[in-house]
Formats: sequence, C-alpha cells, structure tokens
Amino acid sequence: MHPLTTRFRTGPRAVAIAASALLVLAAGCTSTSSSAEREFSDPQSVDPAATSDPADGERVGADAIITGRDYVFEGIPDVVRAGDTIAFVNASLEEAHELVVFPLDADETRPVEELWEALDPTAAEPVLVSVAGPSQDGQLYVGDGTITEPGRYLAICFLPVGGDPELIFEQEGPVESDAPPHASVGMVAEIVVEA
Repeated sequence: MHPLTTRFRTGPRAVAIAASALLVLAAGCTSTSSSAEREFSDPQSVDPAATSDPADGERVGADAIITGRDYVFEGIPDVVRAGDTIAFVNASLEEAHELVVFPLDADETRPVEELWEALDPTAAEPVLVSVAGPSQDGQLYVGDGTITEPGRYLAICFLPVGGDPELIFEQEGPVESDAPPHASVGMVAEIVVEA
C-alpha cells in the first residue's frame, strides 16, 4: 500500500489530505514492488556528488538529492533548474518518510510553514511523490523525479509521527493513526524551480 493513503483521526484537514492522496493513487499511481524487494543503502554516508550504482534507485544520475530525517528535509538546493532530476533518500533509522511536492500559486507569498496548514490537497495534484522506508532510497509514486515548471513548490511529509513503516507499506487500505503528520513537527520545506 502506498503511504499517502494514511488516514489520520486528527481532524477534517488530515482526512482531506488522505482523500486527496487516495484520488492520486486511484488514478493509477501505484508501485508493484514489495518492501522485501527494496534495496537498502546508507543514506547518512551519501555524497551527493558521487555516482551510485544501479541498486541505488533514483539516485543514479540525480541532479539533487533531498534527504528526509526525523522531522526535516535536508539538502534542498537554493534553486533547482526546471527538468533537473530530484532523488529522495530517507536517513531515519526508524521512520518512513515521503517527499510530496505541490506547486504553489505564482502570487503566493506566505512561508511554507504557514502554507501546509492551509493546503487544500484536493485543489492541486502533487507533481512528485517519493516514499522511502527507514534507511532506504525513495521510490517514485507520482512523477518521474523532475519538476518541469518554474515556480515555488511546497515539499511536505504527511506520514504519521511514530508510524510503523511495515504497516505503512504493506497494509491493505488506509493506515489509521492518532498521531499528527510529520509536517506538523517541521517536515515542510520550499523548493524553488527556475528555468
């Protein structure tokens, strides 16, 4: 199961986020690999300038590597060039993380820390969704790892704090959680894309 189908019992906003994610998945954005098939790597030792071998998934040929830690995104360049390939790596030893990227309106000026709370995920589809279990490279569920249009983007992780990675990846149907999403404890960031 894809982690974006997580359902939180913490309020209508969280339910709207989960419903939006289900719509994205219903449109055919699924992965066929199981957690047993995923290759493990040590993201804490990743040198973004180094080349990886093909077992390292989307890191091969990536122009930018964004790292998820408990509960922040690291390694986001000041500017990403339109069409650059973005790879996601999870450096957490215990929690799954995701990189969900939404475009922001051109006239939007608020900082992303405020925007995620006002996000209506049903109003826009993410342009990129990459999900990684503990100490894993991300797997793309939406997009091809590139952002092609210049602008500001919101990067966010909706997974529940303390969520069991095995349940997130393997349970059929939504994973229910009383825990808040990682975004509520700081796992939001801005990605600026220029031509």
